[in-house]
Amino acid sequence: MNYTCICCEHFTRDEPHSGFDYEICPICFWEDDSVQNASPNSYSGANAVSLNEAKMNYQKFGVSELRFLQSVRKPNNLQKNDEE
Repeated sequence: MNYTCICCEHFTRDEPHSGFDYEICPICFWEDDSVQNASPNSYSGANAVSLNEAKMNYQKFGVSELRFLQSVRKPNNLQKNDEE
């Protein structure tokens, strides 16, 4: 994994964000979306919360939305970012 999730910033992507692949991050459960990537305060798109709200949720709860709490996992050593 060479690229980071736009929400949790862990290395979970094999390719850079295109916004059109709708890949779901296994760490925070953010679904990549071109509308929300370009407009981080937007609530329209693949996710029920804005990208900025998802980032705050990840900092507080370890997940982009609380409803996905049972679906996520901690990053492994290769996926961790420089801040960990």
